[in-house]
Amino acid sequence: MIDEPSPRAETASDAESAFKILSHDLRLEILLALWDARDYALSFSELRKAVGERDSGSFNYHLEQLQDHFVMKTDRGYELQYPGHRVLDAIQSGVFHEETSVGPVDLEETCRDCGEPLAFEYGADCIARIRCSDCGNRALEWPFDPGGTAGREPEAIVAAFDRRTRLIWACALDGICPFCAGRVERELTSHVHEQGACVGVIEQLERYDEYFARDHPIITSVDCNRCSFYSFVPVGVVLLNDMVVASRLHDAGLDAEATPLWDLGFVVDAAALSIEETDPMRIEVAIPDVDEELAFTVDEELAVTRKSAP
Repeated sequence: MIDEPSPRAETASDAESAFKILSHDLRLEILLALWDARDYALSFSELRKAVGERDSGSFNYHLEQLQDHFVMKTDRGYELQYPGHRVLDAIQSGVFHEETSVGPVDLEETCRDCGEPLAFEYGADCIARIRCSDCGNRALEWPFDPGGTAGREPEAIVAAFDRRTRLIWACALDGICPFCAGRVERELTSHVHEQGACVGVIEQLERYDEYFARDHPIITSVDCNRCSFYSFVPVGVVLLNDMVVASRLHDAGLDAEATPLWDLGFVVDAAALSIEETDPMRIEVAIPDVDEELAFTVDEELAVTRKSAP
């Protein structure tokens, strides 16, 4: 029996080939020149002039290495293709070469543990953090590309972090990887809870001790089958993807769309969650920021239903 290569091995081989194609400075300069061009296209002579390469033969060789995938020859000249855009997107995100810090930026929202103001901070590890400067409570932490800080005032950076985090979570919880569009496996998972039943594998991950929602009795695990994306998402975020829930919250006086993630109690408060059943899994998510008693249940398929009053 012949052992077939694993998908990860094939991916590594394909990636190695792609990186080799992009390994020469001139090839990246060609992509950048096309990106700067009107309609992302230039003639041969215009492109060579744009990158400042005098040797026509050398330029032609490197251009040919990019053709038919990153660059396409068309009636308009040489045109930047979608894969070329994605290469430049990755570079412009800043994650490979930029070290940016922001804050602390004082926020209007207050800590749910002690009532003191929260603050936003961003550092060289590319993690944005919403923390209480008084008691140290970590309300929310999530990766954020350095490119998100460019050209924005601090308040706009905070708003961009909130919006982008929502989009990533919504996409992942919908089963689609926000980075490679691969299939995302989703499941409710936890460490050992009060009934003594073990759900998921969190207890095997030492890094979970550093997770901002580590005190939650249950969270949602998201894991892409294709790329390296995986993480844990608060169960309350599942409610944000349900239009019926959003409408009901609005009727109750809570605009979940306009309220920052770190000020939504059903997202960040461990006390808002309780495990109703373990087989099958059912989680109650209470809404602490409205005047009426309101709660929803999330099942193991991440389906949401309103919990009826007793």
